Amino acid sequence: MRVTQGMIFDSTNRSLSTTAAAVQSASEKVSSTKQLNRPSDNPADVRAAVQLRDALSELNQFQRNIDAATTKADAMDGALASAGDLIQRANELAIAGGDGSLNETDRQAMVQEVSQLIEAMAQDAGTKVGDAYVFSGFQVNKAPYVVTAPGTVGTYQGDHGVAVARIGPGATVQTSISGDAAFQAAFDALSQLKADLDSGDVVQPGTITKIQAALDSNLTARAQVGARANRLEQAKTSQGSLVTSNQGLLSQLEDADIASAITELTKRQTTYQATLAVTAKVMQTSLIDYLR
Repeated sequence: MRVTQGMIFDSTNRSLSTTAAAVQSASEKVSSTKQLNRPSDNPADVRAAVQLRDALSELNQFQRNIDAATTKADAMDGALASAGDLIQRANELAIAGGDGSLNETDRQAMVQEVSQLIEAMAQDAGTKVGDAYVFSGFQVNKAPYVVTAPGTVGTYQGDHGVAVARIGPGATVQTSISGDAAFQAAFDALSQLKADLDSGDVVQPGTITKIQAALDSNLTARAQVGARANRLEQAKTSQGSLVTSNQGLLSQLEDADIASAITELTKRQTTYQATLAVTAKVMQTSLIDYLR
């Protein structure tokens, strides 16, 4: 088979193009610090990297959900702790008002203090995270309780919708407690205490019992919130470990070994320069060469 100048030119041009492409690929790895810059670099690894990125996106969403739920749980716990202090103070006043030794001035001072306790509790029940009331169920734009007169609140204004947060694949945690479950017993007990003091009679034993029951209800609500907070903390740790693991795998697939990449680029550039020199000599064909 006779080798023509055209065949030599085509072969040399292909070799030059291949070498130039190798230089470009090596240069991209060095400049981007990535070994996967386009799907053709390694289709199997690119596909695996896409799957890892999808997994990381889902894990990051779970972490955002956990963070939001934790913020809400912290706000609820703070409000319930404050309400517990108010109920405890009401219990002290009830015990003081049950021995019959109070004069009218002391009794009216207690009435005023209990009124303030009721209004302060309404403020705790109205705790918000951002623009959302946390004790109103799904009625997040509506305060659960409203002060309708000094020392008096209206009925519960929220609903009993149960909010949940997705914290992992197939895993959720409840993030809501309705206001009436958390505060109604306390409002009823404090309202009864106020009525007893205002009547001029001693605080009734049944009123003290109701206040103590309200304390128990408050502790139960705080225990529920605390258990959820613990689960959220565990989920955050677990999801964080998965994020770190997946990021490591993605780095192994995508990140270039810079020292090796620079060495490869130098080698490719040397090869390219040598190919250019050989091509220049091969393609120096004169008219005399054609006449021979």
